[in-house]
Amino acid sequence: MQTSETYRFLIFGLTSFHSLPQREQAMAAELAHRGHRIDFIEIAPSVAGKMQAFVHRTFSPLGQDTGFKYAAVPPNLHIHTPPTLPTGFRNSLTPPADRSIFRSWFRREFAGHDFSDAIVIINIPLWWGNFIDRTLVSPRVLIYDICDALEVQSRFDRTLQRLRAGETLLKREVDLVTYSAAEMRQDVEQRFADTKTLFLPNAVGGDFIDAVQRIPRTANGDPSPHIGYIGATTGKWFDEELFLGLLKRFPTYRFSVIGPVENPFADRCRVHANVTLHGFVQHENLPDWLQRFDAAIIPFRHNAITRVVNPLKMYEYASAGLPVVARWTEELEHYAGHVYLARTASEFGNKLELAVTEDSASLRRERMHFAASNTWKVRCDRLLDHLHQHAATV
Repeated sequence: MQTSETYRFLIFGLTSFHSLPQREQAMAAELAHRGHRIDFIEIAPSVAGKMQAFVHRTFSPLGQDTGFKYAAVPPNLHIHTPPTLPTGFRNSLTPPADRSIFRSWFRREFAGHDFSDAIVIINIPLWWGNFIDRTLVSPRVLIYDICDALEVQSRFDRTLQRLRAGETLLKREVDLVTYSAAEMRQDVEQRFADTKTLFLPNAVGGDFIDAVQRIPRTANGDPSPHIGYIGATTGKWFDEELFLGLLKRFPTYRFSVIGPVENPFADRCRVHANVTLHGFVQHENLPDWLQRFDAAIIPFRHNAITRVVNPLKMYEYASAGLPVVARWTEELEHYAGHVYLARTASEFGNKLELAVTEDSASLRRERMHFAASNTWKVRCDRLLDHLHQHAATV
C-alpha cells in the first residue's frame, strides 16, 4: 500500500552526513527525493575528534574518513551541525555541559518549528535522554533504527553502558524499532517486546545502480584477476590476517583496497607487490571502480558483532554483477544464494578461485537482479507503508 502523504523527518544521525556512506544518509536522501522534508542532525563534533582528524590528515592521510562532500544533496534535505562539545559525543566526560550546549543550540536552530507532526528517527541511543527527550521534541512517531550491535559504537565499557542506558530510556517511549539484520530479530523482539518492530535490511541506491550500469566494464589488459575490497580495514569486523593471507596465496592476483587505512595495516601491506591502497574514494566514484574488478570480497571476522551485520557493500558489489566472496556469518547465511561463503581462510581462497573461474554473463545478470530487488526505494516503501498504517490507528 502506497501513500502520497508528505512527512517531516528529523534524523538524529550516527555520524556526520559527509563521512563514509552509511544507512542513515542513504535513507535520508531517498526520503528527500520523494519530497519529504528531512532535517539531518549530525552527531556533535568534539575537540578530541577534531584533533584526531587533524592527525589523520597530517600523518595518515589514507586513514581519513570524514571531510568529504556528497555531490548532490536535495534542497529539502537540511544538514545541521551542532556546536563542538568539550570532550566527545560517545565518550563524554562532561554530560551535563554537553546536554546544555546541545539543547541551547537546538532551540536556536529550530526556533518557531513545530515537531508535533514529525517523524523522529534515532540512529544511536545516546541521543535520547542525554541530548533530547519529549520536553525538547515531542514527535508524532518516534523510531529507533538499529543498524549494528551496540558494541560497534563503543570503544570503552563506559560508552557501552551509556548506550545501553539510552536504549533503556528509548524502550519506554519508542513507537517503532527498525533493524537491519535478520539475525537481530529474536533479540530485538525480546528487548522491545511491547513495541512494534520492522525488519529493514540494508540496500543500494537506485541511482547508484544506474551509475554502475552506465559505465562499461573496464577492459583488463592484465590477465591476472583484479579483486576489490571497499570498506574500513579497522574496527572489530575486518580480518586483517585473512586479507594478508590472500595476498600471499595469490601473488598473481591484483588487490585493491578502497577505504580508510591506518598506518600499521598499510605497513604490513607494503611487503606485497600485488595490493594497492587507494584510501577514501567519493561514493559517486565507486561505480567506476566496481567495473574494474573481476570479483569482490568481504573478509570479516566471525564474532558477535559480524553475526548481525548486513553489509552495504554486498548490495553495491552485486549492482555491478560481481561475484562476492565473504566469511561465513549467521547473517550472510541468509544470502547464501548470492554470495560465496567460506568458514575458514583456506576455504575463502578456494571460493575466490571458484568465483573468478566460473563467472559468466548469466551469473552477473542474476546478481544485478538481486541488487535491483534490494534498493533503498524498496526499503523506504516498506517504512512509509508502515507509517501510513500507524497513522491510521492513532
